[in-house]
Amino acid sequence: MPFLLMLLLLLLFFPYLLVPFIIFFVIGFLFLIPYVLIFNSFFNVITIPWQILKIAVDKRVRRNHSLEHATVNVLEERYGHSLRIGGLAYSDGFSLSGPDLPSPYEVLDAAREGLYRMANGETDLTLHLRCGTSIAAANFLFSLVFILVLFFYKHLSLINIVAVFLLANILAKPFGLALQKFFTTYPDVRDMSILDIYGKPLRFGFPFEIIINPNRTYFIKTTSGNGFFWFLC
Repeated sequence: MPFLLMLLLLLLFFPYLLVPFIIFFVIGFLFLIPYVLIFNSFFNVITIPWQILKIAVDKRVRRNHSLEHATVNVLEERYGHSLRIGGLAYSDGFSLSGPDLPSPYEVLDAAREGLYRMANGETDLTLHLRCGTSIAAANFLFSLVFILVLFFYKHLSLINIVAVFLLANILAKPFGLALQKFFTTYPDVRDMSILDIYGKPLRFGFPFEIIINPNRTYFIKTTSGNGFFWFLC
């Protein structure tokens, strides 16, 4: 304890003593960046296609993903600007959360409108530019091009990394939308029904959680088929 107190006093009155440690950590961090990028790139190239494939083979998840996008698109149409809302799709519904999420009645009404409009041919509602699929597409493209550059050029440079980053971001938007359209959404929702909307249980047991945690979360439960329910474990 006295040693730590003395060390703190030395650093307080002689802060320049920290300079060698800062230089050491900065150099170490810069030295590790290429290895972190290489590991992360290989990891993304392997895992992202697998995650997309898992969604692609489950038509129920894809339909709920489409309805999730449609709900957010309808809400943003009504409010006239982008909303800070994120979502996740499941086999039996989808969840929405975020500080800009309106009341459950508005969300449920938007989901019903989105479902009706998609069933009547507005398939563009199934796509959303801020979807996680587009983010995954950007990460995948960066990782893939990074590995190709590393393979052909045998060395890394700041120019190479910046060029790869810019190329990945240019291609990410059309590539992400294509992935959404053909792999992670499914526009045919004519046999879908919305059952109900559920709010996240209050963590603290009183109605002032919104002050402490402004991120609301709702789960919209759906079903597919002519009146048949999916029972999932």
